[in-house]
Parts: sequence; structure tokens; C-alpha cells
Amino acid sequence: MSGIAITLFFILGFVLSFAGYIWGLVLAFQQETVWGLLYFFIPGAALVFHVKYWSNLKIRKAFLVQCGGLLMFLLGGFTTYVFHAKDFKPISQSGVNGQQGSSEESPSSFPSDFNTSPSPIQDPSPATDATPGAEPNSGTVGSQPYDFNQSMQLGKLAYTKGDYQTALINFNRAVQANPGDAEALKGIEDTKKAIAQAKTK
Repeated sequence: MSGIAITLFFILGFVLSFAGYIWGLVLAFQQETVWGLLYFFIPGAALVFHVKYWSNLKIRKAFLVQCGGLLMFLLGGFTTYVFHAKDFKPISQSGVNGQQGSSEESPSSFPSDFNTSPSPIQDPSPATDATPGAEPNSGTVGSQPYDFNQSMQLGKLAYTKGDYQTALINFNRAVQANPGDAEALKGIEDTKKAIAQAKTK
């Protein structure tokens, strides 16, 4: 609410200052055309005009309105700077930190429990242990659940470590093992975005 009040104060000061200037310009033209032209084209002439015809009540009021509006305008701008300048720096810094953090963290679809330990990779079922040829490189081996799960785990682990090329390779293997899987496709999309962001830095 204070921000709105300061903004209104700032705008009101600008309006009053501008209105006082226009009023003084009209009075200058009414006084003499030369004074009106000088008032409009030469900044210092306006002050000279108000001093010269200070005894005129309307000219004095126009000058006071203009000065009051200018004072409100300057106070509003200064107050806005004082109260909001210290908010701009943390925002910019948090934006940089947020970008760095986002590049290091896993996508939103990847839970944080993948960072704890690679135990799901090391503890496959006995059936999968019996098939050492089921390397995730193939993706077309008969034991598709083993290839898909291991590729996804390796991809997520590489992604959290910032090794995006390895992560992309494993997510592609997961898609080969289980085509159309939404999580694997999401991993590929997020990894490509991370690679693109890393190249722009």
C-alpha cells in the first residue's frame, strides 16, 4: 500500500508541476508575447518572468504551484529510490543464484532421492544379474525393465552432477528401451535445455 501511495504522490507532483508550468506560460503570453516565447524556449526566462511580475497574484500562484509540484515530484522519486533500491540488488543476486541453482539441481520431475545413493543401480533383481549382456548401451535386449531403469538412474545421476552429455546418452537409451515413456522424454528435453543454457554462458 505504501508503494501505491508513493507512486500517487510522485504522479501528483508531476501533474502539479506541469500544470503550474502551463499556467505560467499562459500568463506570460497574456502579459506579453515576447515573454511567452522566452518562457517557452529559454528555461531561465521563466524564473526571471516570475521574479519581475511577482506582485501579480496569479503569476505568483502559478510559480508556487509549479514549485510545489516539482518538490512533490522530487520527493516521490527520492522516496521510491530509497525504499526500493535496496530491493533491486537482492532480486538481481537471487536471480543469478536461482539460475545457478537450477542448473545444478535435477528437473522437477526427478525426486531428490536419486541423489542419496545409486543403490537401485547396484541391486538389480537376480534375473537381471544373470544376464550380463543386458548392457544399457543396447536398449533392445530382452530384459527391458532392467535397461530402462538403469538408464534412467544413470541419466538422473549424471544430470545432478552437471554431466549433461552423459545424462542425454542415458535418457536416449531409456527411450530406446521403453519408447514413448514420458519421464525419459522429459529427461531428454530438460537435459537439452541445460546444455543450451551452458553453451550460452
